[in-house]
Amino acid sequence: MDNKESAVSLNRLKGKVALITGVARPRGMGNCMAQLFAREGAALAITDLDDQVWAREKDLRDQGHTVLAFQIDLSKLDPVKDMVRQVLDKFGQIDILANVAGRSIPPRPPFLEMSEEYWNIVMDRNLRTTVNCCWAVLPHMVQCKYGKVINVSSISGPKTAIRYAAPYSAAKGAVSALTRALALEMGEHNITVNAILPGDIDTEEKPWTPEDGRRDLGIFDPRLSCPIPRPGRSEEVADLALFLSTDESRFITGTEVVIDGGGTFVEPFVFPHFGRRTTNEAKLSS
Repeated sequence: MDNKESAVSLNRLKGKVALITGVARPRGMGNCMAQLFAREGAALAITDLDDQVWAREKDLRDQGHTVLAFQIDLSKLDPVKDMVRQVLDKFGQIDILANVAGRSIPPRPPFLEMSEEYWNIVMDRNLRTTVNCCWAVLPHMVQCKYGKVINVSSISGPKTAIRYAAPYSAAKGAVSALTRALALEMGEHNITVNAILPGDIDTEEKPWTPEDGRRDLGIFDPRLSCPIPRPGRSEEVADLALFLSTDESRFITGTEVVIDGGGTFVEPFVFPHFGRRTTNEAKLSS
């Protein structure tokens, strides 16, 4: 983690229990949420399909936090329901559900060349995981008349599109639509449901530096990129998730919160006659 390690906890989640999915990657959004929520006083249940979830559990316990880990496939409903039962047996409550699990899966073929199997895998990893966790957790929240659900969607799908990522875009668009639908149904039960839409977030083990340029495009030109000319950090997504998990956000529901450095309102390409060239173009002409 970065300078967040020295941040002073305000115990904003003291007495709360948070279930966070997709926590295996050390610098991933899920693990950064888990670290921050724990420092703010929450007891944690964490889960991932990857066996690195056990290393994340050890990290948290070594820091003195209360945590229960699970390695399961969230696209299967029965294991998810069993996990939720075990969490409730241990903690007696689930106040916060952060659905972070999801990813774009290579090889990302064109739509007309992809198999039905590939489509279903991407949809399972990015939509079914969220649906199943909501199905399993929301009955408890309804019974308790309290809950905070944070669904991690993406700007890709709800706001933008990526070439050769049709199933990912469709899944994330559905997560955003599901967020609105559940917010409408859950509001009377004092449950808020919101979506976070990250843009380019650096989750690599080696943190991004300006010398790296745009890792995904091989270029970096602030004129053609975000108003804030760098990738976002997982810790910044965690900060937003924390706000949506506290009672400070009690009148916010059904909302999509974009966190992308302003990139979605900047035209990504500039016509040549505007006299602007990418870094790669400049190299080719020199």
